[in-house]
Amino acid sequence: GRPRPLACAPMSPVRTVSTVAAASGRLDRAWRRTARRRGASFPLALERGFLPLRVASAVASDTDSPAAPPASQKPISQNWELDVYSRPVVKDGKKLWEFMLCDETGSWRYLEAISPEKVTSKDIEAILQKAIKEAPVAPRQIRFFRKQAVSIITKAMERLEREDNIRGIKSRTTHALFDWIQERNEKAYPFMEGYQTPKASAPAAFVYTRQSESLPMYLEGEDWSFSEVELGDILDNTEDMKEAGRVCQVPDSIPRNTMVPGLVVYSTRAKALAVALQGSSIQEGDISSVSVDEDRAEVVYDVGVEAKWRIGRLDDERLLAEAAAFEAKKEQLGGLHFLAIHQLPKFDLMDMVFNRKKEIGDEEIEGFWLMRQANYGWKNILR
Repeated sequence: GRPRPLACAPMSPVRTVSTVAAASGRLDRAWRRTARRRGASFPLALERGFLPLRVASAVASDTDSPAAPPASQKPISQNWELDVYSRPVVKDGKKLWEFMLCDETGSWRYLEAISPEKVTSKDIEAILQKAIKEAPVAPRQIRFFRKQAVSIITKAMERLEREDNIRGIKSRTTHALFDWIQERNEKAYPFMEGYQTPKASAPAAFVYTRQSESLPMYLEGEDWSFSEVELGDILDNTEDMKEAGRVCQVPDSIPRNTMVPGLVVYSTRAKALAVALQGSSIQEGDISSVSVDEDRAEVVYDVGVEAKWRIGRLDDERLLAEAAAFEAKKEQLGGLHFLAIHQLPKFDLMDMVFNRKKEIGDEEIEGFWLMRQANYGWKNILR
């Protein structure tokens, strides 16, 4: 048999998790019902489904010219990623600044060096307009991760948002951009005249920049638990996903049979919750990852460029151990993990009067995010 499922911090009497087989079967049925609703096939049938997260187990881990083609040759996406920042190179007593723009697959890149005097919203807007004209595909969204550049990029994008409906989003899900910055940190800047070795920065500071805030009430679920699911099942059954959510690019080095850790949030209004989580990116920025703040013993959503929203507290030794296992597995996979929003059975007055029981899994999965936490996947992106 399978190990006992992880229980969540109790918040509602609705949960009915009992045996391992029952818990896994319920989640299997939820995947199947969701797929049938959208007419998807099940080549692997999700036989393993969502499994309890195993606390003690190992996880199998995992050109400097602007004109040089990137490694990825996937179709160019309309979701773009942007960075404007100084680099560790000094010329004529001034630091080199770069405008770096790419699509989310890394198939298309645009790079332009800019002088410090030209780092204004007006100049950034002009470069952005030029890049859009040269690109083979127009963007729908442009994400940016750097706190220091939020104001200037937001201002530069005002006209694009108003006239062309190109949305700017604060986000730490700029993975193709992280790959490119790390590539230039290793293969470009050290060979440039005037290169200066950057000061070491703690990778964790990228995520844990301030204390968590309470989760907005409209984003609260009734319950949550740590879990894991096979990567191949995730990829097969999110290929044509119509539910709320987002699936990140997965490194080719991670095998399909890898068990991916994640968090399942349960709600009696799962569809509304999933849509609200996705829609929160408009004002607050993307939910880029689920992480554990061990110092404060809490599970949080990492939101926008620095915010943290508290999902729940780790108030006993068992939950602390499960949270530590979740983080350890996530680190071994370069930050890869998931978030699933699962519908709980709804109870009406007659159900309560007659004490009718309803099973988790008879309902559907209404939202799914596959994410990579930046400070595990990229060690020197802040340079």
